[in-house]
Amino acid sequence: MQNKILIIAGMHRSGTSLTTQWLYRCGLNVGENLLGAGIGNDDGHYEDIDFYEAQKQILRNKNIEDSGFTETPVPALMIEEKEFLKNIISKKNQAAGEWGWKDPRTCLFLRDYEDLLPEAYYLIVFRDWKSTVSSLISRTYKIIYPTDDIVIKGLFKGYRKKLEVKRRIEELCKEKATNFLKIWILYNKEILKSMSRLSKDNYAVVNFGALLESDKNVFHKLTDHWNFGLQYISFKEIYKPKLISKEINTTQFIDKVLIAEAEKIETILHKKTTF
Repeated sequence: MQNKILIIAGMHRSGTSLTTQWLYRCGLNVGENLLGAGIGNDDGHYEDIDFYEAQKQILRNKNIEDSGFTETPVPALMIEEKEFLKNIISKKNQAAGEWGWKDPRTCLFLRDYEDLLPEAYYLIVFRDWKSTVSSLISRTYKIIYPTDDIVIKGLFKGYRKKLEVKRRIEELCKEKATNFLKIWILYNKEILKSMSRLSKDNYAVVNFGALLESDKNVFHKLTDHWNFGLQYISFKEIYKPKLISKEINTTQFIDKVLIAEAEKIETILHKKTTF
């Protein structure tokens, strides 16, 4: 019997961790050894360590930052790199009839996975560029600055502390926002290219911002159309709105031409949304 495989694809900070956590709770095998919690992912990343480490190593082999934070497409895999991934896939197939994985870096290798797994299904999760870039800025802030590291004494210390936080965030926006948007553009361009090559029966696109309302439709796509053996659990059971960071307005720090390109991609993704 042929294995049934789900690739969960989406840009960093696009809700793929929460989506994968939900599918895991519904019964999807997303790996025996999962990446744990971290800054910005209090409940865990739900990334299969095997794919996580393999894809990071491949990026390092190609002299690309292993976070996958790149603005340019990744060269096609070498033969030995494909064999490396084939071995992982073979082990997963032997361990489970139905399985899947999530790692944002997968978006950089979609053409290769199309060759390696021609029968795979794809759940594509996208998030609007403003929310994604804002989330990346917030996460970077938490990494750079420890909690309550601002010590201010005297009058109006609460107000002055807020001003210092605002100043730091603005500096981060000046330094990082453009780069983060270019990464968002690359990842979503790679997703659109993959969609143009795949059969429409083999992929579905969900806007993360609408998943609270569309979770049943996503579930029925997986079970009724793709025949995954899952049990429905409401997405609301794992969704924690308090963990969603307040959106930072990064527009003023990014060139309008780049924003126009992102908005064009976003419009296309909206039109291709399945649910």
